[in-house]
Amino acid sequence: MERWLPESLSAVERHRLVDEWANGVELYDVPSVESLIGCGRRVPILRTAVRHGGHILTYAELFTVLDGGVIGTAGPSLDGLARVLCDIADATENDSAVAFGSGISLTPDALAAAADDRRAVVADHRECRVDRAFGSADVRLFATRWDCADAAVELLAALADGATLVLATETQRTDPAALAELISTCAATHVVAPAEILSGLADRPAPALPSVRRWDVTGTACPAVLSGLLRSIAPGSVAGFAYSAAAYAGVAARGPLDGSGRVRPIPGARLLVLDEALELVAPGVTGAVYLGGAALAVTAAGSVADPFAVRGTLSRTGARGHWTADGWLVFESAEVAEHATATADDEVGYAA
Repeated sequence: MERWLPESLSAVERHRLVDEWANGVELYDVPSVESLIGCGRRVPILRTAVRHGGHILTYAELFTVLDGGVIGTAGPSLDGLARVLCDIADATENDSAVAFGSGISLTPDALAAAADDRRAVVADHRECRVDRAFGSADVRLFATRWDCADAAVELLAALADGATLVLATETQRTDPAALAELISTCAATHVVAPAEILSGLADRPAPALPSVRRWDVTGTACPAVLSGLLRSIAPGSVAGFAYSAAAYAGVAARGPLDGSGRVRPIPGARLLVLDEALELVAPGVTGAVYLGGAALAVTAAGSVADPFAVRGTLSRTGARGHWTADGWLVFESAEVAEHATATADDEVGYAA
């Protein structure tokens, strides 16, 4: 069977795919990890810094651990997260990388860039300014594990604003009803949770969650039902769609929560869609999604040198997607990917 070959990309198309669409805007002057932690030291010491299940750490207790003190036990998750903060502080002082339970290592600069982006997103829909003497009244709920880079990013961002970070337990981050109850009881103002968990709220009577002002929905698929659902249970809130990868600190791309699943790279991030030969694919053609930029892990799985830059590294994310004609990245669903693989196998068998 003769293999179909796409037409060569024009210079304009290559420029769009490599430069215009692939890159978020240049990063501005990002605060250092030291300055982010330093902001937290000015917050009232009795305020809750982190909460997980029935355990809490106040700002005083968290910084006691950071300064080498011992406070007993706050449960494995909070004790572990406190140790991660200590590791970040040590890495900043020694100019080294921080290793996480997911097997990746990130520089303090990468964590600071991701935390600064998170602070900017939160400030986009805050009812009042942060008082430098008292910090922010924000309660940020994160539905993920404590031993990942994204949890460290959320902690740094919350400390810098004097907010409270609530980590969902394993049950709460897998059960929509339990997550809704947690949002209600802690009066969360900002929620970061996977699309598949939040979509489960559509299968039961919609809860009233008036405290939420912003939803950050993560994943590669964006169910159309979510936009109206989240705004109905939290009137006046805003919602956005975000893509993150294990090899990148924080979010790598964002887009509207409109059911399209379309995203664009955030400031400092770089996204390319390539074929198996690491060549660019045309808009509308599906390929492997590669990720690079300011918050990429030091050594990430599937790392390759960026073939379209003088220097830089890309990580193969494992996701597949395509660029639209107007420069949005849309991920391919698992079902479509499986169908495409099966079709390709059938064609190979037929040709044989």
